[in-house]
Order: sequence, then structure tokens, then C-alpha cells
Amino acid sequence: MFRAKRDDTLVGTIEKQYGIDLHARSDMTLGTLLDERGFDSLTQLLQAYRGRLTYHARRRRLFLSFHAEDKPQVQGFRLMAHNPNVELDFYDGSLQVPANSERATYIRSIIRERIRRASVLVCLIGNGTAWRDWVDWELSTGVELGKGLCGVRLKGSRGQTPPMLVKVGAPIARWNLEQIVAAIECAAARRS
Repeated sequence: MFRAKRDDTLVGTIEKQYGIDLHARSDMTLGTLLDERGFDSLTQLLQAYRGRLTYHARRRRLFLSFHAEDKPQVQGFRLMAHNPNVELDFYDGSLQVPANSERATYIRSIIRERIRRASVLVCLIGNGTAWRDWVDWELSTGVELGKGLCGVRLKGSRGQTPPMLVKVGAPIARWNLEQIVAAIECAAARRS
């Protein structure tokens, strides 16, 4: 258990004391940060930041990024929303249009809005995910919009992790409910 902090404690003080980078303004107050990231206490935020929170602090809105080839497993992932112990909403849509098509600009604007509404972008990692232009663009957009990023390795996948997830040090979970929840909460705590 961590010592209780007042809501008006500055984020810079928290980062210095615990040796972490919360990717927030150092003059922001702890209360504001907790509200923005969806945590009830500093203890909960720090547990999530370290990948140790195995329940959802609050309902999370997710954007799923994946390769269309993996759609059957993605549907299985979406079934988690029906689990009473999991609090998730999905704001995504699969794409079947090439990233450089005539409609790409229009589709990017729609996808950008869906990513904006989400708090965490989850990349479902299959065997060919790392080489998909749309996945790369979605992950980059998530970083640009300050969203938390994490990855979930699909069952049986041996594919490479997308470079953007490696670059930002995003948590990667195996196909295990507890690990998936911990990765989502970690991403919510570490939002860029």
C-alpha cells in the first residue's frame, strides 16, 4: 500500500517520488490525472502502471487494431464484453480497403474519430499484423492522440510485434484474461 496523497499533489512530485513517467504535465494535479485516466486512487494507478492491476478500475473504451485475416479470433476477443468481470466497450471497425486507396482519406477520418473516443488502443497481434499499413497508421494515430497502447497476442500467433508497440514500450499480453486486463489497465495508466 502506498501512502495516501492529496488530490492537489502535483504529477511531477508523484513521478519523482515513484521514478515513473506518467506522460502528463508536471503541474497537473493528481485528482485531475486520476479522473482523466479512470482510476480511483494513486495506489490503483501505480498498480496499473506496473502491470499488476488484474481488474478494471473503470469501464474502458477500446479501439481494436488487427489484420482482417484474424477476424474470427477478434470476434472471440469481443465476446469478453459479455463477461460480467470485464468492463469494456468497443469503438472500432475492421477495414477491408487498402491504406492507399481513393477512399483512404475518408476512412482515416472515421477511424481517427473512433480512436479519439477510446481510452486504450489494443493491437491484436496475429502472424501478419506487424506488416499491415492500417495497423501501423492506427497505432501511430493512437500515440498522436495520447491514447494508451497495448498488445494482445492471438492464440497460436508467432507473428512479430508491430514496431510502434515496441517503440513505446507497450505491454503485451498472452491470450489469458488476467494478462489482457492487466495490459489494458497498464496502457490506461501510461497513456502517452
